[in-house]
Amino acid sequence: MADVTLESTTLGLITLPILTWMGGSPPSWPVSSDKQMLTAIMSDRSRQFAFFGVKREMTVVLGFLTKTQLDELKTYNELNEILTFVNNNEDATEYSVVISTFRHEPERMDVRQLNRYRVEMTLRQA
Repeated sequence: MADVTLESTTLGLITLPILTWMGGSPPSWPVSSDKQMLTAIMSDRSRQFAFFGVKREMTVVLGFLTKTQLDELKTYNELNEILTFVNNNEDATEYSVVISTFRHEPERMDVRQLNRYRVEMTLRQA
């Protein structure tokens, strides 16, 4: 599996952990693209559109992370700067992104309580 990286000018480059899962279907990297446009209704009720480009939004879900990996991702989330995201599974394009949402929760693999965590974050193209 190819590397997926997140880079900060302050903290440097990290490679996100390899996606892992148990049962069910394998995880995916959902990407949505929102057109940036302005719609105006004219006096004759016709519509005019102004297009400004397309912004991507990537949802990243990582499971079974160690406490160290969780802390590293939390540090990146707390930064107030634009990050560089590369998903080499899709293509090698670099995207300037901000972390717009970040959620984490404890996760268990079996009866024993393991210090493992699940992180879900949304990266929005800047």
